[in-house]
Amino acid sequence: MKRPSFFVAGAPRCGTTALYTYLKEHPRVFLPAIKEIHYFASDFPDVHKIKFNSVDDYLNLFAEANETHLAVGEISPLYLYSTVALGRIKDFNPAAKIILTLRNPVDFVQSIHQLNLGLLREDEPDLARAWDLQELRRQGKMIPASCREPELVMYGELGQFGKHIQKVYELFPKEQVLVILFDDFAANPKAVYETILSFLDVPSDGRTNFPPVNAGFEHRSKLLARLIHPPQPVYRLFMKVISLFGVDFMKNVSLIYGKIEALNARRAPRDPLAPSMRAKLQNYFRDDIHLLASLTGRDLSAWLADQ
Repeated sequence: MKRPSFFVAGAPRCGTTALYTYLKEHPRVFLPAIKEIHYFASDFPDVHKIKFNSVDDYLNLFAEANETHLAVGEISPLYLYSTVALGRIKDFNPAAKIILTLRNPVDFVQSIHQLNLGLLREDEPDLARAWDLQELRRQGKMIPASCREPELVMYGELGQFGKHIQKVYELFPKEQVLVILFDDFAANPKAVYETILSFLDVPSDGRTNFPPVNAGFEHRSKLLARLIHPPQPVYRLFMKVISLFGVDFMKNVSLIYGKIEALNARRAPRDPLAPSMRAKLQNYFRDDIHLLASLTGRDLSAWLADQ
């Protein structure tokens, strides 16, 4: 059985779903049917779509990988934030290749806030107020009822990519890590896609079509959204019950769940960020952006420019 050799470890809302879509269609790359397994993030148990009893349960998701597949991997964008995931990946496969997709943290915060609203993991629709709630939420107060993990509404922490990348480089040599900027991916997806294939030692499949994937969305039916995104105690009970039927059953439930969620979603553009809020976020992330620029050797000054 082939074991995973690469991991797209983050960040969410930075093109990971598009990357999953494109790579899954490559004949020499194997990705499991479920995106965002998060097996190695044992400190985030409530984001797991499948409850694994052993590493063999996890590896079973890759059972269909064969000798035609030159790269076998998974895409779990919360690995970047886990305190244990990347260390566990290194123990699992010291030669693992790590891919990270990042974006301007100001735009990221706005996008992840919108995503959390769509998934009912955020109950404060105003980004400025949600930002100001972080300290209370850090104390365990005013956590949204359907929020899977409180860390996922700590927007300031989520957007400090420089700090997170620094920890990645402490575990893996730079030649095993590929950092992709969402700006580059959006401007020239083919070039970035080819860069990723080269990093994975996979030949090009000649792909030329790169449709947008997983743009901002809102629910068609809020009632259906509440049914598939219940409060946390209900979700935990649901996962406990379906885990009794084994990994294959949970995988099928997750696939059906994903289809229902997709049918209930429609594209919705984000409102422009107020200049005062943009300036506030730029100031907050300024030092971390400089750190990220230093670590990656990229000029990120445009992220701090007035818009």
